[in-house]
Amino acid sequence: MNQINNLLRLSLISVFFFSFSAIFAQSGTIKGKIRDAKTNEPLIGASVLVKGTANGAAADLDGNFVINNITAGTHTLIASYVAYQTVTQEGVVVESTKETIVDLLMNSDDINLQEVEVVARANRESENILLLEQKKALVATQTVGARELSRKGIGDAQAAVAQVSGISRQEGVKNVFVRGLGDRYNVTLLNGFPIPSEDPEYKNIALEFFGTDVIQNIAVNKVFSGNNPGDVGGAIIDITSKELFGDRSFGIEVEGGLNSTAFTTDFYRQHGSDYFGFQTPRNLPKERSILKTALIRSSYMYR
Repeated sequence: MNQINNLLRLSLISVFFFSFSAIFAQSGTIKGKIRDAKTNEPLIGASVLVKGTANGAAADLDGNFVINNITAGTHTLIASYVAYQTVTQEGVVVESTKETIVDLLMNSDDINLQEVEVVARANRESENILLLEQKKALVATQTVGARELSRKGIGDAQAAVAQVSGISRQEGVKNVFVRGLGDRYNVTLLNGFPIPSEDPEYKNIALEFFGTDVIQNIAVNKVFSGNNPGDVGGAIIDITSKELFGDRSFGIEVEGGLNSTAFTTDFYRQHGSDYFGFQTPRNLPKERSILKTALIRSSYMYR
C-alpha cells in the first residue's frame, strides 16, 4: 500500500514538472537598445512596454533593456520617454526559448515657440546703474542720481553738484567753482544741449533754478575730451531731466500765503486807494460840479 502511494506522488510531481517545463518553453525574450535618432546617445530610463500586457522594462545607463517571459508570437512594443515622441514597433516576432533583438530610435518632441522680446529700461536714478555706466565709460565722469539726492535731502542742482569732489560753492555767488575755476570756465547742459544764462553778467544759468523733482541725474565731466566745447577749462555739468514713463502725465500744485500783519497794521496809503493798492472809483460828475463852482467864485473875486 505504501509503495502505491509513493508511486502516485512521484507521478503527480513528474506531471507538474513536465507541464511547467512545457509552459516555460513556450516563452521568449526581447532585448535591445534605445537611442536618440539624431545624436545616437542612449536614453537612460526610457520605458518599453509590450502592448496588451503589463510586461515591460526600463533602459539602463547604456540604453539597453531586457523583457523576459514573453509568450511566443507576434507582439507590438511601445517605447516612451520624457520630451520624446512615443515610438510604436509592430510585428515583433518572439520565438520560444529564443531572444529577439529590437533596437529603437526615438526623435525628440520639438516644440516651436513664438518669438518673445524682453525689453528692459535702465533706471538711471539708481546709484547701481550709474556706477555701472561710470565703470564702462571711456571718459571719467562723476554722476549723482535722484535717489542719492533724495536720501541726502538735497533741494536743487547747485547743492547736488557741490557733492562732487573738486566742486565748491560760496555764499552770495550764483554758480559753483570747479577746481578753483569760476563761471567763465564751466558749461551747463540740459539733456546734452547748452542752456543760455538768465543773467547777462554770467555765462551759465543759475543751478538753483533746477529742483530735484525734475532731475534724474547730474553728470560732471572734468576731463578734457574732443567731444567737449573748447572754452571749457573747469567742468561740463550735464543735467538730465526725469523721463515720462507712460502716455500721459498730469499734476497740480497750489501754493498760498497770508501775512497777518497786513491786516492788523494801519499802513500809510495813497489817497483814494484800497488795501490792495487799487484806486477807488470816483464820482466824476460831482467832482466836476465842485470844480465849476470854485471857478465861478474865483471869477467873482477878480471882478
